[in-house]
Amino acid sequence: MALELAKRNIYYYPTAPGSKSGMKDTHGFNDAVNDDSMAQEWFQETNNNIGINLKKSGLMVVDVDMHGNGNGRHNLLKVFQTYGRLPDDTLIERTPHNGIHYFFKVPGGTDVKSKTSAFFDQSGIDLMCNNILIAPSTIDGSSYAHVSGSYDDIKQAPTWLLSFVQNKSANNPSLNVPRLKKYTGALLDKIVKGTTYDDHNRNNFITSIAGSMLAVGTDASNVYKLLSVINQNFISPPLPQKELDTIYSSVVSRELRRLKVK
Repeated sequence: MALELAKRNIYYYPTAPGSKSGMKDTHGFNDAVNDDSMAQEWFQETNNNIGINLKKSGLMVVDVDMHGNGNGRHNLLKVFQTYGRLPDDTLIERTPHNGIHYFFKVPGGTDVKSKTSAFFDQSGIDLMCNNILIAPSTIDGSSYAHVSGSYDDIKQAPTWLLSFVQNKSANNPSLNVPRLKKYTGALLDKIVKGTTYDDHNRNNFITSIAGSMLAVGTDASNVYKLLSVINQNFISPPLPQKELDTIYSSVVSRELRRLKVK
């Protein structure tokens, strides 16, 4: 694997077997190289894990966790609904704890910084810009594994994704990245944009807004009040009140079932 990375100018480094920590008398990802000079010493006839220095390699990783407080895969769907989907034809790996790593290129000269619990609190999604372990490394007896794509397939990071990791203090006028828009801001923009289409689209719009508000912890009673305001001011023509009530009841019931609240 080290030789494959070197061929692609990707900086690699070793960690201790079964660990994310650097080996004794090394400096972890700061020792990373992008040639074959250390491949044999570090990895031939050893059980060392292998990692990538993302910053030196011009890469970033969307780390979708399935452990801890957040359900990253579930929350990733919320991110998709708000900002757009991540390209799924890039390199993707599965982590030892059943998470997912999406690999993306960072434009040259862009100063980026890792971000934990990206997009909203306890999202279970981290944006990694410094270093990452890769397949076939092992943690807690389980291995990182290839899912799809290759190192030749890594795609450019979407502009909206870069906006979450760009170092705002850096002087980098060459990259036109929009101002950071958080989940709530994007939701408000969506509400004000409204909809003027047929009944099907209006119903879908109200259903989506109600679900999004409940997902970020808005009280159900406040969701109902806000839906009435949204229906009267941002939907043309407004839905009949009876239809609005039906949608509200359906969305709340679905959310209660999801949370297993009776």
